[in-house]
Amino acid sequence: MGVSAPAHRESPWAQDPEALLVFTLEIARADPRLFDELLDWTLHNEGLLSVRRLRATCIDEADRALVAAMISWLGRRRPRARLRSSERPQAPRDLEPVFDGGAPVEHADPDFAAQGLLRPSAEPSRKSQAPNLRSPINFDFRLRAMLGVGIRAEVVRIMLCVHAPQMTAGALARTSAYAKRNVHDALAGLADAGAISVFRISGEQRYTIDKSAWAALLDLAPERLPSHREWPQLLAVLRTILRWSRQSDLIEASEYLRASANRQLLEHIRPELAFAGVKTNLRATAAEAPAALEQVVQDILVDLNPARALVP
Repeated sequence: MGVSAPAHRESPWAQDPEALLVFTLEIARADPRLFDELLDWTLHNEGLLSVRRLRATCIDEADRALVAAMISWLGRRRPRARLRSSERPQAPRDLEPVFDGGAPVEHADPDFAAQGLLRPSAEPSRKSQAPNLRSPINFDFRLRAMLGVGIRAEVVRIMLCVHAPQMTAGALARTSAYAKRNVHDALAGLADAGAISVFRISGEQRYTIDKSAWAALLDLAPERLPSHREWPQLLAVLRTILRWSRQSDLIEASEYLRASANRQLLEHIRPELAFAGVKTNLRATAAEAPAALEQVVQDILVDLNPARALVP
């Protein structure tokens, strides 16, 4: 996608850029170089990103702090209206280290410190590149270049890549991270323009798209359209599990308490897993919950392995 890092194989999926960015902000806390290259990439490709979706993809305060710090960091280097923070500077307090290990920091980065996060001052490496718009993983960026950075590009991406023959505004809203009313308005505009079709079943509007026509417009064979994954839900679940596993009181708890906590976590993430099509053991007892949670992680990682993907 243009980050200064090796790509071992081409992904067959259309990636959700904002969902991936928010996810990488968390996992890169174990890899400062990756974190800084991510900042560098956002600076180089800021015009392709939706600040609104970055905020909407956050699931908790940890996400919101990291995203707000990144947007502030970008705004300091690209003084544009959309990168201005609407949040008031927070009062000074103890800062949480961004990176694992807690190495001493001589000069704290002010944009991260304003969000309660401690890391060394970050400067762009200037190594990142623009994403290759012909690559399947960058399909969303290609549509944004055509339709603009907004709801219409997300709706078209999802409808072209998902295997379902029809979709509702509610389902599109959940997977696109936009409000249902705004998605409905975008769908109405696309239908009026003839870009998609709309019909009713039992009083509910359903939407379809002519994949062959769009593939021809994009100079692709219909079977070469990228595949869809519920990235906001899948990556949110992985972040939730990762942060849950780091809780100090959980690490020190008894085996019984950890098992009970595993079961509670499974219940918490089950709606997102169900929407993303990941099976869970609905009858898992507290004793079975740790194995069930481990199976969820393995199922997600196996499903997201490009080597196992089948492009329809």
